[in-house]
Amino acid sequence: MIRSSLFVGMFLFAGVSAGDAGQGRFIRCRVTYFTSAQIYFDGGKEEGLSVGDTLVIARGDTGVGTAVITAISSHSSVGRPFVLRVPPRIGDTGSFLKEGTAQAPPSPESDSSAAASALPPPSPPDVERKPGENVLAGRVAFQYNGQVAEDSRLNINQPSLYAHVKLENLEGTGMSLSLYGREYYDAGGPYLRYGDSAHSRFDLSELSLGLDRQTFPLGFSAGRFISRYVTGAGALDGGELFVRQGRFTAGALAGTGVESRVIGIGGNQRSVGGFLAYHQGESFFDSYDASAAYIRQTVGGSLDREFLSVQNSLALGPDFNAYGNADVELKEMTGGVIASHPFVSSLLLFVNYVPTPWLWTSFGYDGTRSVYLFQSMKSVPDSLFHEALSHGFRLNGTIRLGTSYTLTTEAGVNSRAGDGGSSRTLGAGIRVTDIFSSRVFGGLRYRNVGGSILNGSQSTIELGRNFSQRVDIQIQYDSRSYTVDPLKQTYTTQTFSGNANFWISRTLYGTLGADYVRDNTMNGFHYFLECGYRF
Repeated sequence: MIRSSLFVGMFLFAGVSAGDAGQGRFIRCRVTYFTSAQIYFDGGKEEGLSVGDTLVIARGDTGVGTAVITAISSHSSVGRPFVLRVPPRIGDTGSFLKEGTAQAPPSPESDSSAAASALPPPSPPDVERKPGENVLAGRVAFQYNGQVAEDSRLNINQPSLYAHVKLENLEGTGMSLSLYGREYYDAGGPYLRYGDSAHSRFDLSELSLGLDRQTFPLGFSAGRFISRYVTGAGALDGGELFVRQGRFTAGALAGTGVESRVIGIGGNQRSVGGFLAYHQGESFFDSYDASAAYIRQTVGGSLDREFLSVQNSLALGPDFNAYGNADVELKEMTGGVIASHPFVSSLLLFVNYVPTPWLWTSFGYDGTRSVYLFQSMKSVPDSLFHEALSHGFRLNGTIRLGTSYTLTTEAGVNSRAGDGGSSRTLGAGIRVTDIFSSRVFGGLRYRNVGGSILNGSQSTIELGRNFSQRVDIQIQYDSRSYTVDPLKQTYTTQTFSGNANFWISRTLYGTLGADYVRDNTMNGFHYFLECGYRF
């Protein structure tokens, strides 16, 4: 499992390539993390995504599956696996063609086999990638975040410059060079109030040079990188080297823990590890992958954590796949002494099955246990946003109703030590891709949560339309009401949102967004502007 240090960096820097690709506007993002029932992306509302959008996930030029966005923030989002041919990987591309555009690729609701293969082109259609040439992709943009709140200390006045650029096949060598970061300027002063010494800040999540091709016997990554073979190590400033022999890949890595807000070495935690991976199968849809890694983390030369990370994935045709992983801690603090005591700190499993063209199902299980870091002197959950995620059993289903309607259902039973009992989640939603042939799309969703501590519900209504393939507008209303039983207090939040996207040309684009939030404690108005250039 990836550690929280990785997620803090990944969720701070969102990146999506947006523009008019000739047949409509494609929005692209990438997978940053996934669980048995959720896939996290580094694109959110400010990149043009919204709850209910269906992302087509790809690995290179091969379709992996689809996911429906269920929760969203400014620059990140969470999706529910919809149709997965194989388990996702960190770095997989998520693509979305805005609805209402002409000649859209088949939607995931229309055909389960076409859903994973109907991928937008990785670059404008008139650009041919010739062997040996450099391939530049990504975007650079000016962004502005503003907020006006009842408490002026919460106001935001923040312009920034953003870059997410990847140069592939560098000078015909097969290597790739990646840059992923943002420069902020805080005109209002919140940075100073929260311990920063300056109004400006530079965040860097990736700056790496790598070579990883199946046809090459050797590979490496260097710089600020995330190893796809040892994801449990998180983001590192360092490097890895690996070799391939037949079906096996073996390698080692070393690096320093990342603090995303600095350019150089970021932290005093050192990580070293080794891994062995196995692959069988000629395609993503008929394959088996397994890997095992050993990771040792130290602070000042003293042991901070030592664990094993194991993962397996299986695909049996286009309609069935399964994924599971587990982390095993090798040491534990007992009576103030570090002793050998293996225990499982995380266990994850999800299974996706498509029994008919009109029904998609998925089952998931998450189990976690907090991990104590010996030298850092803190206990961290072995999962992203441990307090927010619902750990337990989940079952999801999606039913196709005709050519324009889809009905989604979800159910879950969750439990956690200290909660005093289990909780349950029930939800349903309906989405229409073209209401009465008006090019207007919309949806309704409802979720009910009940348990020993928290009870409540959430309802969402959304409508949107595309105009002339260069402008699209979407409005949304969201209402949440939850009661914290021990406090006998009910919290209600209403959010009114609007978003407009403009395409000036194939490469130039703009976005305007606004949210008005009303709740028990603080009302506020947030707005966002972005002008950018897409490679």
